[in-house]
Amino acid sequence: MTPDQVLIAHTVKVLALFALVGIVWRGRAHLCWSFVAYLITVIVSNSLFTFWPETFLKAWFWILQEGIFGALNMAIAVELGFRIFQAFPAAQATARRLLFVLLVATSAALIGLPVIPSAAGMGDVVLDWQSRVLTGTIWLMNGLALLITWYRVPVHSYHKAILLGFVPYLLVFTTMLTLVRQNEWLLRAIQSADPAAYMLLTAFWTWSAWKPETQPDVSAAVIRWLQPWRKAPAGNAQAGLVGAPAAARSFQPGRA
Repeated sequence: MTPDQVLIAHTVKVLALFALVGIVWRGRAHLCWSFVAYLITVIVSNSLFTFWPETFLKAWFWILQEGIFGALNMAIAVELGFRIFQAFPAAQATARRLLFVLLVATSAALIGLPVIPSAAGMGDVVLDWQSRVLTGTIWLMNGLALLITWYRVPVHSYHKAILLGFVPYLLVFTTMLTLVRQNEWLLRAIQSADPAAYMLLTAFWTWSAWKPETQPDVSAAVIRWLQPWRKAPAGNAQAGLVGAPAAARSFQPGRA
């Protein structure tokens, strides 16, 4: 690793640690446990790479790390889908079906990896495998974002920050990785720029983790109905369930 790469890696590690502390300090860990696991994995793998490069800066560990990150990214998408649509039965049923289809499609794409010609070098095989994992993650994240827009579901600011971080980063990086893979010098340039882009992404998550939460100007009953996993506003603690909707209604246009 070059001195610049080591510096960026240490910065990412510190930012991820601060983000994790902020999530715990603000009481937001329960909002997405898989994202907490993701940040812990970032800190651990980053530390192994930077402090013991002679042992862990190897192809086998990089492949293992990318596999774990891919699984955690998918877990984040599934958990966010469950929490965001929890109070909307129609939207939740659609989200479950969509996420299931996308998970099956992604798994099928990964299982098909051995069909890559054996003449291809190890670097080409790893690059193709990484592209498939990232593409599957993009399908899941973008599918979730489209469902949120279609059903007009209110989203917690913390969940929105996770999606706003993942979707642009994965979309840009995967698209560029696929388009320029035949141009070696461009590919190296993108791979060199990726750590800096990820550092900015981690900084955004750190800011979002520490940002004070603003409570909606609605009753505690409405908040408990829309987001049962969220802490109710302190000022409305005695509001009770008066005025809360009796049942969730679909937010899909044209449906009751």
